Amino acid sequence: MTYQTVRVDFDGKIMTVTLNRPTKMNAMSPTLLAELKQALDHAAQDDAISVVVLQSTGKVFCAGYDLSPEDWIISQFPAEFDGGVDLQQDREDIIKLLEYWLEMWKFPKPIIAAVQGPALSGAGELLAMCDLVIASEDAKFGHPAGRDLGIPPTVFLWPMLIGMRKTKELLYTSKLIDAAEAARLGLVNKVVPPQTLQESVHEMAEDVARTPVNHLKILKESANNWYENMGLSTSSYQAADLDAVFHQSPTFNAFFKVVAERGMQAALAERRRLYG
Repeated sequence: MTYQTVRVDFDGKIMTVTLNRPTKMNAMSPTLLAELKQALDHAAQDDAISVVVLQSTGKVFCAGYDLSPEDWIISQFPAEFDGGVDLQQDREDIIKLLEYWLEMWKFPKPIIAAVQGPALSGAGELLAMCDLVIASEDAKFGHPAGRDLGIPPTVFLWPMLIGMRKTKELLYTSKLIDAAEAARLGLVNKVVPPQTLQESVHEMAEDVARTPVNHLKILKESANNWYENMGLSTSSYQAADLDAVFHQSPTFNAFFKVVAERGMQAALAERRRLYG
């Protein structure tokens, strides 16, 4: 298999998928998501693979969804619509994206993420679909796009992972948290020095891979069932509808008006001026 935006490597029972867009801070594009799915589909069918490691190149784990028009994650690039995006088309697009994540949630084998540097906004959805997360001490987590661009349909599973109070604080303020706080909240499993991140993740993957793969599938499904029974899917579809409503707001449209007139960097600079 040939990939443009990821690398796929094999080591015994471990398959490693590396996000490989360092010049774009590993931002998620339609191509990257399609290639990640292709790799995971292969791993799901091959029982010689017990564990998937998800990592990335460069200093940034993932900056979220790609904001450039050529790699915009859904069909309508808002800067091209003076009166705002079409609500129904936007809703359909968001639901399609949500269903991508819910399919990854149901991937039958453990996924272990190795996080260095920032993991922002949409990257939180990617991490939410992973089973275990090991973070470098320099990792940072948060949703800066919550001020003006919308909510993630999965809400990063934060209400279930870190609880109501902290979820609301992080959504309302769009602030970032460091790796130590992420570990304290239960958002990540372990924090390690940057120089030992790869070694620590490999040790964890090898340990997990000692469990027979058929047992890993059962163990993962049994744990995931608790979250399904608490309403994970239902709540995610409701959030997808609310994201479409958010995209009709004056603030969202104002951001993309600046994009249309002065470019994305100017819009991001205006966000920093307004919200810090």
